[in-house]
Amino acid sequence: ALEGVFSFLMRRSIIVASREIENDLRNDFFGKLLTLPQSYYQNHPTGDIMSRATNDLSAVRMIFGPGIAYSTNTVMAFLFVIPMMLHISPTLTMFALIPFPIVAILVNRFGKAIYKRFEKVQEQLGDLTTVAQENLSGNTVIKWFTQEKHEIEKFRVQNETYMYRSIDHVKVQAAFHPSLALTAGLALAMIILFGGRLVINDQITIGEFTAFMLYASILIWPFIALGWVIGVFQQGAASMKRMQKVFDAQSDIIEKENALKPDVLHGEIEFSKLAFEYEENRPVLSDITLHVPAQQTLGVIGPTGSGKTTLIKLISHLYPLPDGVLKIDGKDINDYALSALREFIGYVPQENFLFSASIRENIAYGRKDATQEDIEWAAKMADIHEQIVEFPDGYESLLGEKGLNLSGGQKQRISIARAILCRPRILILDDAFSALDTHTEDRILGNLETFFPDRTVILVSHRVSTLQNCDQIIVLEDGRITEKGTHEELVRNRKLYTWIYEKQLLEEELEQVD
Repeated sequence: ALEGVFSFLMRRSIIVASREIENDLRNDFFGKLLTLPQSYYQNHPTGDIMSRATNDLSAVRMIFGPGIAYSTNTVMAFLFVIPMMLHISPTLTMFALIPFPIVAILVNRFGKAIYKRFEKVQEQLGDLTTVAQENLSGNTVIKWFTQEKHEIEKFRVQNETYMYRSIDHVKVQAAFHPSLALTAGLALAMIILFGGRLVINDQITIGEFTAFMLYASILIWPFIALGWVIGVFQQGAASMKRMQKVFDAQSDIIEKENALKPDVLHGEIEFSKLAFEYEENRPVLSDITLHVPAQQTLGVIGPTGSGKTTLIKLISHLYPLPDGVLKIDGKDINDYALSALREFIGYVPQENFLFSASIRENIAYGRKDATQEDIEWAAKMADIHEQIVEFPDGYESLLGEKGLNLSGGQKQRISIARAILCRPRILILDDAFSALDTHTEDRILGNLETFFPDRTVILVSHRVSTLQNCDQIIVLEDGRITEKGTHEELVRNRKLYTWIYEKQLLEEELEQVD
């Protein structure tokens, strides 16, 4: 009874501790993910990261829970039983321990095999999760292009590979346990063979031999459990290696010890011979020299792939930059603390991302302390308030994943409201009006001019009409600034901007005729 109580308390303590370790490890893992730069996510599939955060973490927890519990039981059994066996007959104990070198060989060989195979299983599970995640995220695209059969086949191939790798792993484990059981049986055979002779030679009594056999039988289960424990530790080690790669990943943007944390930002931006590339020898931006005075509006236009989005992302320091190529308020961007800098920058990306939460929570995402009045003000600025109040639950209406139950224009305007609510000193709108008609766009731009006259605003657009009132407009081609000036100046240049402008004017005239 006492042994049972002790075993219960020990296992309860270990299992609870393992769950707490799992909780802390998961929090640390998630926290680490949020500190990693954008470049990390460009090189690592989301599905693989999710697999490491769930399946690999569970395998690591097994070490600290059942792994330690069974290891403790095994060690305590050996520490208790071996001295008793030595007390009865040191000679017979030595014979009983003869097979143990075989155990060491088995543990070494099978342990390595289990580690390698389980690592492959987890890697394949990451690939499988990636395929599933991409299919769920891109479900609409799959249906539009009727690629269901192709995607099912692709998933089947990945799933089949996962199955074969899992079977390969299980085969090794299946061979490991019987091998240990066979070794345990060999030890018992040695005890019976040599113990019988000792009894015949009157070196031990039948009672002592019976007691010795009883003690030896106590070790059979811990001996066999040793195989399971080794498997758990090897699987956990393989998973920990995969998780450790994330923990060891370093941000390519290193903050200085005394990084600047200004109380206010005026919004002056200056590029000086900036060059940038995502991959070596594949420049995205070249020789960018540009000065944007505080409280002015900059328009950015250019062909697809000319580097517009990359240029504005650098203002938020999302990618590492050398000293001297980009200054904010006259100070090098590398001198600022990242959180302090981004606190003053509002950004509406091309691909609008909304959370599976209420409309109110999405708009107030950057300002958790915002009042309902503040939220409605931002929604009115983005020309979305009237549509929100028509929803059954108004601002408390829940959005589907990524805002799937909203139109493209509604998602864009909620994203604009989210950025406006933070009242940033620098507001960046990256093609934020692409899903809106020109009348709605004009109302929003008019609101920005009225209520944000003291802010620096950067507008990226394919429409000249969006940019024509900007204080300064640049044209990007192949990562270089080829034109710079006001709308009137660029129209007179008779270059790419003029061609885009006249083409869009013609399109508008044709639409009016229709």
